[in-house]
Amino acid sequence: MKFRSILFATALTVFLVLSLACKPPEAANNAATPTEREMTEFEREIKSLKTADFDYIYVFRRKDGGEMTAEDKRFIKDKAHFATNRFTLSSDEKAVFAGSNFAFEEENLNELKERFNFEDFSKPPDQIKKEEEEANANSSNKNSNSNS
Repeated sequence: MKFRSILFATALTVFLVLSLACKPPEAANNAATPTEREMTEFEREIKSLKTADFDYIYVFRRKDGGEMTAEDKRFIKDKAHFATNRFTLSSDEKAVFAGSNFAFEEENLNELKERFNFEDFSKPPDQIKKEEEEANANSSNKNSNSNS
């Protein structure tokens, strides 16, 4: 009899602890979950350029906040490095994004900065240098292996 009482008390205690520790399924489903906010077009484009692994990522906007004209876009392309891989115009036509693996000439970049509001999302110079050195080392290793 004593054994049954101990067993019953233990089972009851375990049941109560477990039932109080768990939320009912409805409460668990209704709990506030943090939602990721939708990225803006600007954030999506910067992310896309970074995912494409461009070393240099620049954004240009007119200083008056207006839409880019054909002349503005031509000026940017003329001053960009000739091997710039990607230019994107925002849907509101107020920003031009440039993605390149080559630095713009300093004089040209200064002219662009004079004419436009400028944002630089490029990789840090140390990272660019390190990646170039690694690429050169890998290239040298492949060349020496193929000559063996």
